[in-house]
Amino acid sequence: MIAEELHLKNFRSYESCSISFSEGMNIITGNNAAGKTNLLESLVYLSLTRSHRINDDSQLIHYGTKYAQISCSFKDGIEKKISALIRPDGKTLLIEKQPVKRSSEFVGMLNVVLFAPDDLGVFTDAPRARRRIMNQEITKISPKYLAALTDYQNLLKERNSLLKNSMPDGRMLEVLDAQMIQKSAVIIQARKAFAVGISQYMKPQYMNLSDEDTDCRLKYVSCIDTDESDVKQQLERMYFDSRQRDIENHVTGFGIHREDLIFELDHRGVTEHASQGQKRMMMLAFKMSLLQFIEDASKKKAVFLLDDVLSELDRNRQQKLIELTSGKWQCIITATELPAYLKMNSIKEFRIRDGKIETGGSE
Repeated sequence: MIAEELHLKNFRSYESCSISFSEGMNIITGNNAAGKTNLLESLVYLSLTRSHRINDDSQLIHYGTKYAQISCSFKDGIEKKISALIRPDGKTLLIEKQPVKRSSEFVGMLNVVLFAPDDLGVFTDAPRARRRIMNQEITKISPKYLAALTDYQNLLKERNSLLKNSMPDGRMLEVLDAQMIQKSAVIIQARKAFAVGISQYMKPQYMNLSDEDTDCRLKYVSCIDTDESDVKQQLERMYFDSRQRDIENHVTGFGIHREDLIFELDHRGVTEHASQGQKRMMMLAFKMSLLQFIEDASKKKAVFLLDDVLSELDRNRQQKLIELTSGKWQCIITATELPAYLKMNSIKEFRIRDGKIETGGSE
């Protein structure tokens, strides 16, 4: 998958701009607050149908205008073009200029993986943040997972609403539980495969980046024992055993909406035992493992977006990162300046000046 042409109109700091990416390494340079991250955000929006920075889409619309539009043509075996029209009251998603009825038809068509400085916060964030990572990455490659997750979330709202009653209908609880068990089984299977699939790549990626021979992996903390084969039976017991407690607490206390994903170095939690540098290397290793997992699962390469990563790495690790990604994936990197020793014929450089994008460097 190769992003080719990106067009923005009234998006964030851009009234109008176009950028043509190369198939390999792309570097977008500019001063702080020049709008570099906004470009990456637009690609993330097309991948997920939402921003990774804010929840209110209206903030994406350039001040004083009525709408924003993002369009991108990309190569995925054949040429494709997708667009998002963002208005204060909602959005319209288009594939080849035709509106789609459901966002599930759109999510992951342009698959991007983003590394951003704020990602390091996921180690100390609440479990919800790590579940969000699992959900967004699996939904981009599995419509079945997205459907099951959407159904589960709707059922959970219905169950919690029922539990607000002082005397909830027991028969209705049984019906909801049976439906939630079916959806949970699909979700648990996909989450387990995700953690196992990512972990097999993380150790070698971490070693390549850091030169540390350290066991680096993800641990999926499920609501049941995923090593056992009787997933549905375990879920049935869980719902049955917790029903009275849920009635007393007026909320669903157990289930896939309480699960977690733990990052470990040498079988110890990263939060307590890793330095800031190790955390950064682990997050980069995770993102690069994601790229390989996506390729395994979908037989398509994702686009790698790296926001302001060079400033956080020493020269040796900068070079390692470029070497490990160059030629494997299309990369779009932002930086204030491109270090002279990283300039090479295979890098296409763009410079943002006064809200305009200029092509520079070598193509």
